[in-house]
Amino acid sequence: MSAEFADLSGLESLIQSQEEGIEIEILNEKGEPIGLKIGFVGPDSDRMQKAMRDVAAEFAKKAAERSSLDAATDDSDDRMIAILAKSTTHWSPNPKIGGQVIPFSEENVRNLYAKFRIIRDQVEARAVRRSSFTKS
Repeated sequence: MSAEFADLSGLESLIQSQEEGIEIEILNEKGEPIGLKIGFVGPDSDRMQKAMRDVAAEFAKKAAERSSLDAATDDSDDRMIAILAKSTTHWSPNPKIGGQVIPFSEENVRNLYAKFRIIRDQVEARAVRRSSFTKS
């Protein structure tokens, strides 16, 4: 009698590649590279999972501190920006905005993603898809 099993080694390598992360080249509206590369981890990585927990706690605290008389706000964009910023591992080279070079930091990444939706959308589209992290 032969033993039957499901081989999960492919999923194991997918998790590993998400931990290692990927780097993408950011494109302008014409699909041309702008010279900025951004690295980030995948949705199943420890770093991304921690980012989601931390951001949920951060926004829950803000909500608790708001007066019940304050209008409810849709903070889904801010949440996604915060999660993506915490999941971003690097950028290269440092971008320059208005003549000022912006060094890599979580706060600067958050500000960049908030200011430039075209950049955030490219990172988000790849960061949330497991298929972005499969080795070809």
